[in-house]
Amino acid sequence: MIVLSNRFDRLDELIADAARGHCTWSDSLAAMAPMIAADGLSMDLIFGDNRMVRSLGTVGFDPTMVQAYADHYHRIDPRIIYAQRYASHGVIFDEELRRPDDPDDHEEFWEWLESSSAPTEASMLVMPCVGDARIGLAVHRQKGRADHTDIVQFYQRFYDKFNAINQALRRRPGAADARSNLPGQLQHIDCFSIVVDEDMQISSPSPDRAPMIRFTLPLTGLARLDEDGVLADMLPDFQSALVAMMQNAFPQQGMDLTLKTGLADTMARVVPLPQTSGPRSVEVHVTYMKHALDAVKVFMGALGLTRRQAELLDVLRRVDALEEAAALMSISRNTARVFLAQIFERTGIRRKVDLLRLADQFA
Repeated sequence: MIVLSNRFDRLDELIADAARGHCTWSDSLAAMAPMIAADGLSMDLIFGDNRMVRSLGTVGFDPTMVQAYADHYHRIDPRIIYAQRYASHGVIFDEELRRPDDPDDHEEFWEWLESSSAPTEASMLVMPCVGDARIGLAVHRQKGRADHTDIVQFYQRFYDKFNAINQALRRRPGAADARSNLPGQLQHIDCFSIVVDEDMQISSPSPDRAPMIRFTLPLTGLARLDEDGVLADMLPDFQSALVAMMQNAFPQQGMDLTLKTGLADTMARVVPLPQTSGPRSVEVHVTYMKHALDAVKVFMGALGLTRRQAELLDVLRRVDALEEAAALMSISRNTARVFLAQIFERTGIRRKVDLLRLADQFA
């Protein structure tokens, strides 16, 4: 006789709800913890070579302690090195974080770790997400738990469902619940690539995404595009990296930049391209996570709108007529028409239905 366990059946539902924004990852993790008798669970977004880690959710720990741990562990935790080698695969770690004989310049971290009662024994699943972003799920349990072997089954089920949900959301961007704007949704994490020549003119390796880059790029805080597709208002470090790679300056393999702004957490990898007879150029791979802010701030940052223009666009997403939007904003219909015309001009979009579709992709 073979007995099939339904222990992790609800796991699929919990992952899907959090990924689509129906609940927070912390709420979802709290419901998962009893399944594996976990004392604590934590979930992090890991960018690239682990320079930047953001907590997506936690249960069983003080949030300030979790954030402080995230600020440190990615720089020295030896387990993370192996995750880099298998970035396109899921990797399970099951060993204690131990203080090395020679902690080098991380003595401050180890002193903090020992005094903060932060957990050092935990198993961890690291999964690819999109671009240079990965997700880390850590399970903390008391040492010597007899049922420790079930953690592999838990991780396997989580990995399979997470990948399925992640792929589904990216195939159908509108599949998420538009009413929700919770932090940590998978659709908030995205990536794009551009090629930049020595005149700072850009092109996109993915022609289907090229129109969106004009709005996505300023959301990351790296730069804006002018009407001719030339980079403008560049972050100084970003501009320096572009110039250095075009001049074949060290390091030849590329440069990584991380940036946190009010709108997004961003990682950019600048990679030199083989020189040809034409202008020198580099490729830029950008991975970012948009913060869960109100739509008005996102429209101002990504679309370059004024506050009142952004407010009108946000209202138009919820009403059918411009007159109704004007009444809700306590402005005249003529003023609303002027604002709408200015929005069309700034975005280069001519149809209201296309404008609202664009707004829904960012809000």
